[in-house]
Amino acid sequence: MYGDSLDALRGLLKTTFPSVNKIYISTMPDAFERPSFFVQLATGSEEHLNRNLYQVDMIWQIVYFVPLLNTGQPDIFNQLGVSDTLKQALMNAITITGPSGVKYHIIETEGGPRDAEVYITVTLQTEMTRPRPEYDLMSEITHEQEG
Repeated sequence: MYGDSLDALRGLLKTTFPSVNKIYISTMPDAFERPSFFVQLATGSEEHLNRNLYQVDMIWQIVYFVPLLNTGQPDIFNQLGVSDTLKQALMNAITITGPSGVKYHIIETEGGPRDAEVYITVTLQTEMTRPRPEYDLMSEITHEQEG
């Protein structure tokens, strides 16, 4: 489910920013490309709602590495534009869907431009059902042979 939610976020980023070719996951190389995104899981938790259902909360951090101008300074207009567009895309989406069809509700979006990057955290939430083992009533009944 964590990988599935990551795929859903990557899909949203690729759709919203088709010109950004690199999305790094969990680790950054020393020589990374700009512009690019970095996505990592900040926290994840599960809450048992009942015997068959549990709720999963995930906080993902998305960092956008702004392209640099010829002067070596970050492109502030690009930074502000991506920050606004990303936050708007997350707010408009309300839910995102992973490849397995699980829907993740976007609960909260925080952050924005800072220094030369954009830092956004997004909280996703979903409810999952536990797989039910096949129930065999006959396994609980003791049979005694007559006669």
